[in-house]
This record gives sequence, C-alpha cells and structure tokens, in this order.
Amino acid sequence: MVDAIAFQTRARTIDHLGREQIADCPTAVSELWKNSYDAYARNVSLNIYGGDTPIATIGDNGHGMNREEFTNRWLVVGTESKATQAETSEEDRDGLEVRTKQGQKGIGRLSSANLGSLLLIVSKRRDDRFVAALIDWRLFENPYLFLIDVEIPVVEFDEKYELLPLIPKLFDKLMGNLWGNSISEKRSERDIRIENSWKQFDLQEKLAGKLITTKAAIESTLIDTIFDERHFSEWPLWRGTADKGTILAISNIQFDLQAQLTKEDPKKDSAVTQAREQLFQTLSNFSDPFLNEEERLLGYAADDFATQTSVWDGNLERRIIEEGAPFDYQELQNLEHVVDGWVDENGYFHGRIKAFGNWVEDVLTIPPAIDVPVRKDSLVGPFRIRIGTFEQDLSSTSLSDEAFRKAEAQSEKYSGFLMYRNGLRVMPYGREGSDFFRIEYRRSKHAGREFWSLRQLFGRIALRIETNPNLRDKAGREGLIDNRAAKSLRDLVENILKFTARNYFGSDAKLRKRTIPDKKLDYKKKKAEEARNKQKALSRKNFISKLDKSEPILLKLLEEISRLVEIIRDSELDNENEIVSLRLNLQGLRELQSELALGEAPRKLGILEDRYLTYRKYYRSVKEKIELAGNSLDSALERIKPRSLRDLALSELSSNAAYLHRRIRNWAQEAKNILSLELERISELQTERNKTYHAKMLPFLDHIDHGTMTLTRMTRLLESERIAQDEENFDLFEPYISALNSLRESVDLAGLASFSQDKADELREEVDRLHSLAQLGITVEIIGHEIEGLEQSVTTNLKLFPSEVRNSNAYIAVRDGHEALVERLRFLSPLKLSGPKTRVRMTGEMIFQYVQRFFKSEFSNENIVFSASKDFLDFSLFEYPARIYPVFINLVNNATYWASHSNSSQKEVLLDIMDEKIVVADSGPGVDEEDLKHLFNLFFTRKVRGGRGVGLYLCKTNLAAGGHSITYATDSQKRLSGANFILEFKGAKYA
Repeated sequence: MVDAIAFQTRARTIDHLGREQIADCPTAVSELWKNSYDAYARNVSLNIYGGDTPIATIGDNGHGMNREEFTNRWLVVGTESKATQAETSEEDRDGLEVRTKQGQKGIGRLSSANLGSLLLIVSKRRDDRFVAALIDWRLFENPYLFLIDVEIPVVEFDEKYELLPLIPKLFDKLMGNLWGNSISEKRSERDIRIENSWKQFDLQEKLAGKLITTKAAIESTLIDTIFDERHFSEWPLWRGTADKGTILAISNIQFDLQAQLTKEDPKKDSAVTQAREQLFQTLSNFSDPFLNEEERLLGYAADDFATQTSVWDGNLERRIIEEGAPFDYQELQNLEHVVDGWVDENGYFHGRIKAFGNWVEDVLTIPPAIDVPVRKDSLVGPFRIRIGTFEQDLSSTSLSDEAFRKAEAQSEKYSGFLMYRNGLRVMPYGREGSDFFRIEYRRSKHAGREFWSLRQLFGRIALRIETNPNLRDKAGREGLIDNRAAKSLRDLVENILKFTARNYFGSDAKLRKRTIPDKKLDYKKKKAEEARNKQKALSRKNFISKLDKSEPILLKLLEEISRLVEIIRDSELDNENEIVSLRLNLQGLRELQSELALGEAPRKLGILEDRYLTYRKYYRSVKEKIELAGNSLDSALERIKPRSLRDLALSELSSNAAYLHRRIRNWAQEAKNILSLELERISELQTERNKTYHAKMLPFLDHIDHGTMTLTRMTRLLESERIAQDEENFDLFEPYISALNSLRESVDLAGLASFSQDKADELREEVDRLHSLAQLGITVEIIGHEIEGLEQSVTTNLKLFPSEVRNSNAYIAVRDGHEALVERLRFLSPLKLSGPKTRVRMTGEMIFQYVQRFFKSEFSNENIVFSASKDFLDFSLFEYPARIYPVFINLVNNATYWASHSNSSQKEVLLDIMDEKIVVADSGPGVDEEDLKHLFNLFFTRKVRGGRGVGLYLCKTNLAAGGHSITYATDSQKRLSGANFILEFKGAKYA
C-alpha cells in the first residue's frame, strides 16, 4: 500500500530563509529598502535610537498593507506576486512610473531577522485601518518547534495613538508561543507540543554550555523592551506628511547597528570601525549616483526614491547617510582618467576615454576577447560601464593640488567598483574585499601595467532585469549566481580594464610615457615656486611683524636719545661721574638701537613703502644722534683725563658681553623650542611611514591563503612596493638631513634661500624690464619715424609764411616752441633701433653747452646754478653723441629735480672731474643708503611725480655698450652735498 505523506515544516525553516540566508546586517537593510522601493515608496530611512534598550526603525511612505495583505502575503513565504511580476495598480503607484520589482524570491522581509530579534511591524493603506504585528525571530531558532505552532499576534486599529497601548497586549499574545495559550487544566495539543519543544531546546542549550537559554532571553526581552513614541517620530505617516506606509521597529538590535551608537573613539575598537565602514559602504551609494540623462530614459534609474540613515542620541541627530549622493556623475567626470560607455549584446564596448585630464576625441570600440554566449539562457545582454580614477602620485597628476587632495579623501569613503540593477545596488560589489573583476589579482602581477586599483577606482556596472535576465542574485545576496552569463560579464569587463590600462593609463601606454615626464618636471617647478612664494610670504610676514613691533619702540627711542643729546649739549661735561653715567645711558640706547634694525626689506613693499621710508628716516636720525652723543662723551672723557680708564673699559666690556649673552640666550631658547617640535614631528613621521608598508601589503597575503597568487608574484609585488616606498621615504628624509648637515656646517640656509629668492626675483624683473624696454624702443622707433616726417613738413611750411606773418609775435612763439620740441625729440635718438650712427670727438664744453640749452628754462624757473669746472670743459671723448648726450641729460634732469626739492638756499648742479673721472653732483637730499642697491634698476624711482625709473638704467646700459661705467659716489668723492655720480669713460682725454 502506498501512502501519501506531506512535508512537515519546522519553525527553524524561517531562520534558515531569513537570518542565516542574508550575508550581513547592511545587506539586510538594503533588502528591506528594496521592499520599500517595490511598495512605491518615495522615501525610506533607517533610524537608530540610543537608550537603555536601543531601537532601530525602517520606515517608508509606500502603499502599505491592510490586514488581509499582511496575513495572505507578508506572512506567506515565497508569494506569487514577485514571481509573476503582477503590475501594481495606478492607485498604489501614487503618480509614480511603473517600477521593475527588485525582489525575486519573496523572502526579503525575513532579512529583518538579521537586524534584531524582536520586530514590531506597523502598516497602513490609504483609506484603510492600521495593522500591527509583533514577531520574535528567536522563536524560529527552536529546532523542535513546528512552523504551524508559531502564532503571530496581529491587531487592527484606527488612529496612531492607539498603537502604544496595544503593544503590551501583543507582548502577552506573543508569549503564548513560549507557554501556550490555555489557562485551564485541559491543555490543547499545540500547548503540549510547545511546552515539550522548549523543554527539549532548553536541555540542548544547557548541555552545550549556554548560560542563558533562548526561551529565557525571549522572556527577558519582552519584559525589558519598550517602544515609545519617539521611535516612530521620523516615520512620514506618524509625522503627518503621508497617509500610508510601513515601519519596522526592531529591538535587541545586533552589534552592527549598536556600533553606530557608540560615543567612544571608534579607532579604539576595530570591530566598531569595521561595522561602521561596512554599513556606510553598503548604504551610502544605494541608488546609482553615476547616471546620465540618456541612461535614465533607458530605464537604468531608480527615480523618485531617496534613502537616509540617522543615529539619535535623545533629540540629537547624527546623519550617517544623506539623501543626495556624496560622489556622483559630475564628480566622476571631473577625475583625470575616465572610461565611459556601453557594451552591446555582442560584447563590443563603445565609448569615450579621458586620459590625464583630456578627453580622447575619437569614440573607442573594444571588441570582446571571448566568444559571447547568444543562447537565451546564458545571454549577458547590453550593459553600461562608467569608471574613473586619478594618479596616485601628486607629481604625476593633471589635477590641481586641491582636486587631488579631495579625490584622495573621497577615495577613502566612496571608492569601489559597484554594480546596479535598475538603479539599485547589487551586493556585495563595491565593498572592501569584493573583487569580482579580479582587479587586485591582475595588479599583483604588474601594478604599473594593469594600472587600475580598487582603492582609487570610482564607478559601476549598470544592468537591467529586462535586458540582463540571466544575471541574478544568489539567495543570500552574496553576489551574482555563478552561471555562464556572470562569467561572461566578468570576462567582458576585465577585457575593457586590461585594454584601457595597457593602451591609455598604465606603464606600457605610450600616452603615459609622453605625458608623465613633463608632468613630473612641471610638478618640481611648481613645488619650487610654491616654496619660494612660501619663503617670500614668511619673510614678508616676519618683516611686517617686526616693523609693527619696532615702530613705537623706535619713536620712544628717538625721544630718549633726543633728550640725552640736549642734556649733553647743555652740560659742562667736566665731571667724570656725570660723563660715566651719561655713557651708561647711551650704551643702553645703543643696544636698543641695534635690536631695532629691520634687516633686508622685501623687494616690493606696496602700501608699506611710506611706513618703511619713515622708519628708515627715524632710525637714521637715532643712529646719527647716538654717534653724535658718543663722540661728544668720548671727547669729554679724553679732555678731563679720568683716573680709571681701565675700569671704564672693563665696565663697557661687561655691558656689551651681557647684551650679547642675552641675545644669544634668547636665540638659543627659540632654536631649542623649534628643535623640540621638529623631533616630535620626525617621530610621528617615522611611526607613520613604518606602518605604511604593512598596511598596504598585508591584505595581499589573503591571495596566498586563497591560492589566487603564486609566491613568485607576491615576492615581485612586495619588492616593487618596497622600492616605491623607499623612494618616497628618500624624498621625505634626505632633504631634511641635508638641511640639518648644512646647519651643522654653519651654512646660512635662510640667507641662502633669501639670496636665491632675491636673485630669482631680480632676474624675473630684469626679463620684465627688458620686455618693457623693448616695447618702449619699438614704440619710439615707430612714433619717432612718423614725427620726423611731420617735423620736416612743419619746418618746410613755416618757411613759406609771408614776411609780415614771420615777424609777428604769434609766429615767433610757434617757431620757438617748434625748435624746443625738435631739441627734445633729438633726445630720443638713442632709443631708436635704426638709423645711421657716427662717432665724433666731443668735448666737455660741447656737452655743457648742449645740456645748458636743453634745460635753459628749467634752470631759470627753479633758480638753479648750473656750472662746470675748467677741467670738465677741457676733457674730450671720441664716441657716438647719441650714446653720451642722453646720459648727461638724464643725470642733470634728475639733479635738477632733487635740487629744486631740497631745503638748501643754494641750489646747484655741477659738472666736474676728479681723478680722471667725471662727477655730476647736485645740492639735493642725496640717495638713501638703502636705495643704492636698486639705484640703476629699470623702473626704480623715488620721485613723487614724473618719475618712470628709466633714466639711470638707460645711462648704465648706454655707457656699458661703449665700455664705460657709472657708479654712485662715496662720501670722499662727493663734490656737493646731494647726489654725486661718477662716470668713467674709456679712452677719454683729460687736460
């Protein structure tokens, strides 16, 4: 006789299909979010609440469920709605486009067991009643309990405020799964089965050494767990922003969710760190952030669906995952290396390439390296690919420093090669440890050639259920089912990665070999320029700081030394004690004056120019008064012949030594402080660099364990990375050591840097000056040629006027003005680039007469006495007039200006000879000592008006062209009190 016996299902089947099936907590959340998407929710959020009993909720504003749907669908495993892809009604879609269902097996709801043991589910359809149920998933861990014996308490109600009072009743009803429902002596068969099942399970767990049995844990949870209103406050339906939706409230949450709540530094606990990173990696890019508009129209997007994750400490919210994508399509397009395109049903890639910051103009086509399956049950189908990365070395990148640092920071959080189906994430692709396309495996063979690295790669593969039906998920959402279609997908993508690496990005690519050397050279220049600018800015900052600090002290010092000078002037200075006392005061002021020296000023002071000039004037006045006072006191001492000269000298020696000791002590302390900070920095740098190699290489040991890499390949990879890091360490430490050795050898690095910087600035400015001068010369050449023609026309036509006109005052004024203009135009002759040039014998007399005629009106208007010595009038020189006359015109022009601006009653300009050298002198204020080094630079001037800073530069360059020279006179060479210039003419004859 043949019997017909049905399968009997133990309760533990639910545990196998739910908690044990889903890979991990973040994947479970993603499955529940997909359920919300299938329910046409616009928003879904995960909220984790702290407290004595942490609670997590997942709430959406989807179409929700009524009691019938909850009973006949949600509580039925493997419902037909997902399998048949039954179309959702227009009312349930609530204005949204039809969505392709993401669930495939109807067991995604069971993944909530992976989040925590106790689940309160509340749902509501529009225009329908609320439905709520309470489930403890640990009931399904009992292997002796039949599924039919587990009863889920369900309740309906009308208003949200009715929920909280109903929860204790749900608790009581749920406890019937532990104790049975009968309260009389006559117990039902179910009650007996339940009692026996828990007795057996308790005994089994105790024999296994478990201290708290599952039954006891459930009882404890039911007593301790409290759901309150704040746990529902973020649910749109509860807030009143929606009239439908579903919320899952979970208690006794598992470690991955509790880790998000900890307030301690997560770095102290690696498990907490891993839990946080994995949740972030999984949920931060849940919807495809790399879509363009074309792909949205083709159905690759999950539109109108926003996700969010928050952690709550009381009323304080910490947002873990925002609604918008932190790294999106535009961010990826801004990277310097991008592969962007699609693969057709025949396996051909079509798309664009961006390499080293530039898009390649031609559309690239990459044929497949395999035979692409065409059978319906193994077809891959078309898909989209969009990936990008950046150079790992700042010296090679085409990105700006800011963009490079940003990309580095973003790679720590958002890098990964993800996969999406109809716009929603396919797990576990893109998470750390997931290398479906064997990127790191190929990289371990030859990192430079294969180029791509998961740690710096951003992007994804985009699939569609409709066009890629054979690319299905495993039951546990641990990746694609390993069928022929999945293998072919991997081969196609790997071929694209290898082709682009070897032809565009990797070490074997011709483009890299052409591009990188230039980028490295540009980077070195850039870093040198940055260092120069940094040093310049630091010098300027220090100078300004010292100027700000010294200005009020200098003014006070000027007052004190002025008072001391007055005291000395009014004193008889015939008492030794008085003189010694005054000398002591003067010594203190002299030491303070030494400390107020500002040192070398920045080349371009800008708005500080007037302040600095005033400071120099006051400093020079202080210095002169100190010298005057010192000389007077020294003379007074010598005059009275004191008895204790040795004691005076010894006292001054001690005072000077004390000053020096104090200064040295301050410098030494400052140096020690800086060295102490540098020692700490070097120690930290050493620790960091010591860890870098292990941190980068240890993960590759997993390839050895899994047999995916040979020892030979691993050894090559380790050696390659050792060399790369050794070069980085060399660049870090060697320059530092070299600098320290230079300091040890008493090399003034600051002075050297300042000198090099000033020299570079001078050369750069010289180039600019020459460029400006060339432009000036070209301009004068063009304009001069035109003016010469016009001048000849004016001269010719002036002679044609009738005699009665030529005798008029108006005509005479025009003629004289024209002649003066012609005389001025001749002054431009040395600037002209073309035209005949002839050497002639010129005398001092000729030069004097030429200059006197040129400045006749200026000398008269300013009451300036212009004279020349007999020796000057008698000297002669064989040279181009166009080279010599402008020199004297320039010098006398300057002398006239400064003499007219002096306070002297006698305003003079003198041409003289001393030691067979020409002297051009004036009675003006003279040249400040600080300005002497810039005196002959192009465009340097101290004139308030009318100065261009060209004259002295032209004098020097004109004279140098003939082997002559010009210098500024020392005090012993001066003929007048103001500026005195010395001209030395090669081949000149003196009387």
